Amino acid sequence: MLDTLIRVLVFFAFIGLGALLVKLKRLTAQGLDGLSAYFYWLAFPCWLIVSFAKLPPFQRTLSVPLLAYMAAMIATALAVIAAARLLKARKDESIAAGMAGFINNSAFLGIPIAISLFGPAVSQTGPLVVAADFLILFSLGCAGLAKASGQTILTALGNTARNPTVLGSLIGVFCMVVGFHFPPAIENALDMLGKSGPPVALVALGGMLALMPASNLIRPDITSAAAIVGKILLAPALVAIALTLLHADPLTFRIFVFLSATPTAVSVFIQSKMYGLWFAGAAKSVAQSTLISLFTLSALALILTQV
Repeated sequence: MLDTLIRVLVFFAFIGLGALLVKLKRLTAQGLDGLSAYFYWLAFPCWLIVSFAKLPPFQRTLSVPLLAYMAAMIATALAVIAAARLLKARKDESIAAGMAGFINNSAFLGIPIAISLFGPAVSQTGPLVVAADFLILFSLGCAGLAKASGQTILTALGNTARNPTVLGSLIGVFCMVVGFHFPPAIENALDMLGKSGPPVALVALGGMLALMPASNLIRPDITSAAAIVGKILLAPALVAIALTLLHADPLTFRIFVFLSATPTAVSVFIQSKMYGLWFAGAAKSVAQSTLISLFTLSALALILTQV
């Protein structure tokens, strides 16, 4: 439990640094746009490429559990969208909330904690969940955001196909499938760029939160609440049910359920800001779901390690 708490607190420390820099007027709104662009166009795609390229060949026995995982996450997003619409949210806001409800912080928060909980075998299976999150689910979410922003379906799909996160995932998965490995010098360069991404994105998020009135950040937001409940509670519940019905092996069950319970990824805030849709709500969802996960992930870690 202590390891979980420390990792989540470190996650918040970067957010706090971004807020502090804005309050000290050392970081402006224009600077935040630059940080977001760096993460979006360079750092995160590099992380995806090098991480997936290092994976061992795909195990076919994981195909059905992965499909079940993605189906459960899509069902979560649809439930969040429906709930937001019932709560009188606008259609575009509801779609953005749906993305916040099913895109995990599995890469930068979930996998390091899962390795500490369940052992090194996580490094062989966990990144496959990240691949599903950021190649399939993230693509669906971006297509939804593009369509909600007023683009045609063809334009939305075209923009999604050119999304650097999607391209980075595709390149990394291709390298994994064909067994391609980058020369050490290039791999080290990609790795350096990739590892710089999470702190930059979190600082940008903290700066965005600091620009918002404190009352807006703390005040309950019904649309954000729907996204957070979906992400923190509904998603892991549906994944657990699906994998139980499939009689998945215990380690796969633990890894998939734990990663599905991680808070909303910072990438959702970055993407919603790029499209100009509900980005203040997305920032609130990321921050509040991460705060709540300090307790929910700790509780889930205790349950999964004892079962």
